[in-house]
Amino acid sequence: MIAVGIDVSKGKSTVAILDGDGSIRAHPYEMNHSKAELDALIKYIKAVDDHPIILMEPTSHYHYPVLKAFLDAGLSPSLVNPYLLKKYGDAELRKAKTDKKDAMRIARYALEKWYSLVPYSPMDQKYEDLRFLSSQYRQRISMVVKSKNQLINLLDESMPGITRILALKSRNPEKCMLLQFIKRFHSFD
Repeated sequence: MIAVGIDVSKGKSTVAILDGDGSIRAHPYEMNHSKAELDALIKYIKAVDDHPIILMEPTSHYHYPVLKAFLDAGLSPSLVNPYLLKKYGDAELRKAKTDKKDAMRIARYALEKWYSLVPYSPMDQKYEDLRFLSSQYRQRISMVVKSKNQLINLLDESMPGITRILALKSRNPEKCMLLQFIKRFHSFD
């Protein structure tokens, strides 16, 4: 049994591999998210062990290429909540935080908690996609609200009282009377 700990970041990952007894099989090293490097890692893992424990910390959407490569190769990676890893790492005396130490911490966590790790499933992907879309939607709404507030502030300076006469309520700019008025008359003068 081997444990593969992967600390994922943008465009690259740090990988550490431990044997079942906790000895280091592969010291932490950086790997780009290119097909060649992912294939080399998968080939190495498969040559060493048929049923490796692969654990990653999901980082935004950066872990998707690595996750997809493992799933396509028939391996069963697991994702662990970053909060759980942080709590696991809090027990260490030295609190240094580097990618190499994080990869080792993830691999040690995989060795200690292998029995409770749940392999990633496609249903998890759907929930992550929904979470991502929800986040994008909230950002978009926030931008719209911010833009409306900026417009109202500018109108209060250039055309005081106009927002009490013509409200900024329509979602369609073509039908909004206030926007049509502003387009036609740039000021009260």
